[in-house]
Amino acid sequence: MGKIIGLVNQKGGAGKSSLTNAISHELARKGYKVLVVDYDPQGTQTMMFGFNRLSQFAGTERDITGLFEGKTVKPISVKENIDLIPASPSLREEAESGRMGKELVLANFLKGGFGKKGLADRYDFVLIDSPADSGTLTVGTVNASDYILIPTRLTFVDATGLVGTLQTVIQAITTFRLDLTLLGFIPVAYKPRLKEHNDVLASLKQTIPQILEKHPFVKVASQELFFEPVNDRIAWAEAAGKRISIREYIEKEKKGQRDILLTVERIADQIVKRTALPEKAVA
Repeated sequence: MGKIIGLVNQKGGAGKSSLTNAISHELARKGYKVLVVDYDPQGTQTMMFGFNRLSQFAGTERDITGLFEGKTVKPISVKENIDLIPASPSLREEAESGRMGKELVLANFLKGGFGKKGLADRYDFVLIDSPADSGTLTVGTVNASDYILIPTRLTFVDATGLVGTLQTVIQAITTFRLDLTLLGFIPVAYKPRLKEHNDVLASLKQTIPQILEKHPFVKVASQELFFEPVNDRIAWAEAAGKRISIREYIEKEKKGQRDILLTVERIADQIVKRTALPEKAVA
């Protein structure tokens, strides 16, 4: 079964969608078969793959809300080695319904059970882009995941959101008795010369281990909890605006910001290493 990685942060603007998109393209470029699940009703990830109208999938075999009715949802092939399950604005309505077991819907679909194979069997990696809250869809993302990856900006407000997100993950692990591994934290929009960013990063590197020490049942993929920071560059917003991957945008229009690509490459390499998936031989 493919490694299922949920990207979560209950605070908005943490870079989940941009990172999910960038990492999926990088893993695909390395030869891995990747499924991206847009589990956020806002559909930012879906739009980043070039789909401007989420309503176009309503009632079709691509409609992710069909999962809540026990239906099978068919992914879309969007790039070489990348498939997408697009978001739906109706996801929020489903999440707020009184339906029993709604937090387990995505997990059952991806992992299977009761004699059925999960969709994750067809892929090397599954990346789930979750909403910016601590509600049903985020808890559902945690339930469905083998690994949790938490991106965060480096402001004091964002640090509070990160700690709250980690607590949500820990609560889900205990409530649902999950066999889950914390893949790590990715600082984003980092400005190396900004004192606040460096102070917050240093503080988090002290605070997070202290929290985890109180919850020894939480598994970590590496003792190095923090990935390399992703520097703040205008190319991120511009690529999202053009609905193309960060790699494609930089290679075509912003070659001076190739440091971003090198960072994403190293993060992807670390993800492969931390999930213990064999490296692909790419021609």
